[in-house]
Amino acid sequence: MDAHADPSHHVVQRYFQMWNTGDTSIAPEVLNSDWADHAHPEVSGPADVQRAVSHIHASRPGLRFHIDTILGTDDLLSVVGGVGHESRPGIIDSHLIWLIRFLDGQMAEMWTYRRSTP
Repeated sequence: MDAHADPSHHVVQRYFQMWNTGDTSIAPEVLNSDWADHAHPEVSGPADVQRAVSHIHASRPGLRFHIDTILGTDDLLSVVGGVGHESRPGIIDSHLIWLIRFLDGQMAEMWTYRRSTP
């Protein structure tokens, strides 16, 4: 996966890095002010995401998101990956697909789907 191939790919990588590190300072850069996560409608906008990341990172510090591949360019991406725990490297608890819509270079909406394992 080449983050330099499309700027939106780099934004997605930074978003998931935020969840993995707990550093929420980039939320206003990568998320549109009207951000909507359809899997978590209670979390809207960068400030809510910052609170959610801080809460999850404190309560489940080993939680790690990973990206297998990013498909698409510009304003609509499909991200294939999953979530696991740092204490079990290589073991994925949930295989996921995220559909992400971009607006003006920022993530605007996301839908999350659980994918079946092979």
